[in-house]
Amino acid sequence: MQRAVSMSLSVSRRLLAAARTPSRTLHSAAAARRPARDPDTPARGSPAPAARDECSPYRLHGRIPSAYDRKVLLWVGRFKKDQDIPEMVSIEMLHAARNKIRVQICYLMIAVSVGACVVMVVSGKKAFRQRDNLTKWNLEKKAKLKEQYMLEHGTVADKTQ
Repeated sequence: MQRAVSMSLSVSRRLLAAARTPSRTLHSAAAARRPARDPDTPARGSPAPAARDECSPYRLHGRIPSAYDRKVLLWVGRFKKDQDIPEMVSIEMLHAARNKIRVQICYLMIAVSVGACVVMVVSGKKAFRQRDNLTKWNLEKKAKLKEQYMLEHGTVADKTQ
């Protein structure tokens, strides 16, 4: 029993010592068996970087902008005139322009919402000062409808008598 405890302590001491040493020395035997890897070559499992000069058949380099895309590029200020826009525009440029327009539209909607809130507060305070409220409007409308009903049906009652 005592021997098993001392063996487990020695194993744990070795593991702690190994954890304190730098990782290069931990796997030195495995590193010695592997050939040295060139830092410019990609790691296993990762795609090879495409050379900038070569055209990859799987990568979209751009697209022909539609009329809407042209308007968006002009609105964002990427180009000054419609004639300045090239035939092929990168997809990243189009996405960036659309995102910028989206943000501008959101800012516009926020401003319109705040403006509408201010208008509602001002009109509510004005109605409060004039003693106008929905209950008063509803009672006046019902009184008017009742009066119209009595005029229409009151004349009918006079004809029957």
